[in-house]
Amino acid sequence: MSARKVGGFTLVELLVVIAIIGVLVALLLPAIQAAREAARRSQCINNLRQLGLAMHSHHDTFNVLPFARTGGRPQSISWAPLILPYIEQKNLLDLFTAPIPSGAGTFFPMYTPSSENPSTNINITINNINRTQFQDTGAMNIPVKIFVCPTRRRPGFLSANGGTANGNVSGICSDYAANYGTTTNSTANDGPFWLNDPLKYGVGRRFAEISDGLSSTILMGEKHVMLSAMRQQQAVLDTSDFCVYASRNAFSVGRIGGPNAPLALSQDDAYRNQFGSWHPGIVPVLFADGSTQTLRSSMSATTLGYLSSIHDGIAPGDY
Repeated sequence: MSARKVGGFTLVELLVVIAIIGVLVALLLPAIQAAREAARRSQCINNLRQLGLAMHSHHDTFNVLPFARTGGRPQSISWAPLILPYIEQKNLLDLFTAPIPSGAGTFFPMYTPSSENPSTNINITINNINRTQFQDTGAMNIPVKIFVCPTRRRPGFLSANGGTANGNVSGICSDYAANYGTTTNSTANDGPFWLNDPLKYGVGRRFAEISDGLSSTILMGEKHVMLSAMRQQQAVLDTSDFCVYASRNAFSVGRIGGPNAPLALSQDDAYRNQFGSWHPGIVPVLFADGSTQTLRSSMSATTLGYLSSIHDGIAPGDY
């Protein structure tokens, strides 16, 4: 009785199968990457939508938007702590507002906007952010997911210690920035948030002041951060990307848009105080009416300026 032959692959057939599998993987990989980026982009846009709801809730409560910044002192705070109770982070806010005992049994003074500007029109009390004891509570380092674009980094990304010049501040960063308008000129602040008018530090605008219309005015957007800054180290410290709770560096928490600051086209574009994202070809933004849109990175800088100003009186047209 003869032995039965067992069938098998020849070497050529095996190589053909491997080649076919390789081609299929090469075809599927871009689709998988595109699907992942689409999911990340959707999450980023949803983050802005949640920030918009928080801004509106703050306005409903105080009849004014949060202030973007409170000046240039090391202990000056930004919009970020003010919206924590409206993004389900009340417990985190408590770490910012609870009195902190010193070694002598006294409490460090609390920060109030009126300490920097007596014309402040909202009642907010919050701790100065440059106190060592306050840093030790850990509040500055607790990740807040909706502050971060998932395409760019993880929520726990920390800034470097700012040193004495920046109040020894270190804390989480954010990929979203308030809209200061179209210019850095202190006498022509034209955005929904004040940039550098000394008379308006610690003051939030009212929706009624946005005369161009809430649906035609950018409130916040994803901010441009150069890839080279991210490559240096996890702890980043520069004017474009610093702790989101600190407003010592004005442009760590805000941006401008217009002819002097067109949208960044890529991760490697030179930094010009502008908005920009790491999503290919688009920049997600939040409008003052709470809606979100994705602007083309290549859009007209002039049109961007119309969308960034609150009172230029010009209809932006199609964009």
